[in-house]
Amino acid sequence: IGGTTLFGDNVEDEWFIVYLVREITREFPGLAARIDDNDGEFLLIEAADFLPKWLNPENSDNRVFFYKGELHLIPLSEPHEQECDLSAAAPTISQALALLSTRSEELLAAEPIRTAVYKRISGLLSQSVYMHNWCSRSLFRIDAVDTCCPSHLTLNTRPMNWA
Repeated sequence: IGGTTLFGDNVEDEWFIVYLVREITREFPGLAARIDDNDGEFLLIEAADFLPKWLNPENSDNRVFFYKGELHLIPLSEPHEQECDLSAAAPTISQALALLSTRSEELLAAEPIRTAVYKRISGLLSQSVYMHNWCSRSLFRIDAVDTCCPSHLTLNTRPMNWA
């Protein structure tokens, strides 16, 4: 499954999608999801101060996933190896999913990384409900629109009655 959104200048919409994706992967534990935008793995930007030294924009493709509602990072090499090849090719989606399904506990992103991302999306549900209510209650019902004179539009509108 894939999707594309246009969020314009409102990055809160983009982060709300992150919130939704996290909740969907929590609800459907067999589902893994990755999110990127024109900046690449933008979740990592939020946690930049806490990332491992080996992780950079050039090698982060297909390494950041939500799985079972938690943020996971696919390493460059086996965790027990001392040296990482920073130029290592990105895993394919199939390879990454195989790793997630068999070693998800090992691949859980470090606590400070998860905290930075989760902090960014915390409160988005209540914020979005507030914005939805504000926008919904700001709608007006148009009774008789005078299309010949748009300036009369304001005279022919009244707030909707929300019982």
